[in-house]
Amino acid sequence: MQRCRGLVLAGAIAGLTSIATMAVAMPAELASHRATYKMGLASSRSGSGMANATGSWTYQFADSCDGWVTEFRLAITYSYSEGGQVETSTDFLGWESKDGLVYHFRVRQSRDGQITEEVEGTAKLNGPGQGGVARYTRPATHSIKLPKGTLFPTTHTIRLIDTATKGGRLLVRPLFDGQGDEGPFDTSAQIGRAVASQPAALTSPLLNSKVWPMRMAFFPNGSTESLPEFEMSLTYHPNGVAEDIEQIFKTFSLRGKLETIEMLPAGKC
Repeated sequence: MQRCRGLVLAGAIAGLTSIATMAVAMPAELASHRATYKMGLASSRSGSGMANATGSWTYQFADSCDGWVTEFRLAITYSYSEGGQVETSTDFLGWESKDGLVYHFRVRQSRDGQITEEVEGTAKLNGPGQGGVARYTRPATHSIKLPKGTLFPTTHTIRLIDTATKGGRLLVRPLFDGQGDEGPFDTSAQIGRAVASQPAALTSPLLNSKVWPMRMAFFPNGSTESLPEFEMSLTYHPNGVAEDIEQIFKTFSLRGKLETIEMLPAGKC
């Protein structure tokens, strides 16, 4: 089963400001939202055995005063050219402190209704731009070191948006999201110039801005391979909402189309 990197979407609504306003604003301010995406097979290489893939991605982000809470569920049914189907799901719950230094995560992977992997733990950085430690309590108690410059998911998304707002075209940093127990990935994000939004039939003030197309490559930490383990392509609004998503694996890719988007009530702090 391919691992989902859903927390690349861990940024959330940052108000209804335009790109021109964001260019002189403080770093992205986050608000709460819920989005759903219709997932489907975008491409399949010859010999992959993949005939089709369908499913949904439900994503929710909430401001918890001293941190951000992220929840998502990705459910995909894979159909194979030689027959047969496999139903998979990924359920995630995470909390990240607003200073970007503390991160709690819990992930459950299932296949045909049976749990195949559970991962849970806490990660801490020694300070901004510094390394730290991730301590797992599942599947087994152990610790791994986080390299200097590691970012957690929401902070990574904020950096992407801020880099794009300032006209930057590249962000290269280690990213730790807790999915699996392999540790952080080295990520390289290429950021395109802002283009007009195309939200299909959706009407929402959250989509009233241009978007930045981005493509991110994920390498195992310290890898010397020239090709990434997987990639992700998406378009980001300056408020953190992602419209189009594509997860690109070695033999096939999945595309997500935004179906619904709503702002959630702000919490009382």
